[in-house]
Amino acid sequence: MSLFIEVDRDLRSIQLPQWGRVVRTDDVIPFMVLDPQGRPVEPIRRFLRDFLARGHSVGSVRSYAFDLHRWWRFLRAIDVPWDKVTSAEVRDFVLWMGQAEKQRRSPRTKSAATAGQVNAVTRKQNLGDLYSARTIRHSNAVLRCFYEFVIDAGDGPLVNPVRRDRTRGRRANAHHNPLEPFRAGDGCATTPSCPGSGPGRCQTSVGTSCSRQCARTATERSSPSP
Repeated sequence: MSLFIEVDRDLRSIQLPQWGRVVRTDDVIPFMVLDPQGRPVEPIRRFLRDFLARGHSVGSVRSYAFDLHRWWRFLRAIDVPWDKVTSAEVRDFVLWMGQAEKQRRSPRTKSAATAGQVNAVTRKQNLGDLYSARTIRHSNAVLRCFYEFVIDAGDGPLVNPVRRDRTRGRRANAHHNPLEPFRAGDGCATTPSCPGSGPGRCQTSVGTSCSRQCARTATERSSPSP
């Protein structure tokens, strides 16, 4: 008999509340997540301070702040404290991001026709209205690093809610068929696959060490999605 009662949530009905914000600061930590009263969210502040001290760039701190802000808003929507979450909440967050439309401050105008399409000149994909697999993978990596940090500090849940893939106990590609391409390892049990991912690409899955993984996942994001 299970000791935990899992909530069956209607994920399609969840709308993130307009809770708090990410701001640029003149402090040592260049970006901060503030609550509705304008106070720094303390667990995030401590994590970003440590993250910056490890040598990560200002752009990476900004990216992580937006990802954690989105997570905090999701937790407010489902009424679960940040330090009481389980793998069920992370799974539901991944499923929610997989079908939710990004909330925008104003509706699209000229960019509506090209959303999600590849630019013919730059060959880069335009931002779409849905969260991409890469964005979800990055979000998962951020959450795992965050909870690893707070658990090491004696805070948060007893177990990291971002579970590792159960197949990680086996060596990657140990029984690889030489007639098939190599499969990139995936550190999180709830991380979706990225199109075209492979060795040296889409470096946003959680590895064996959070500090090493943060270095790989700290990609520069000029316009993170709320």
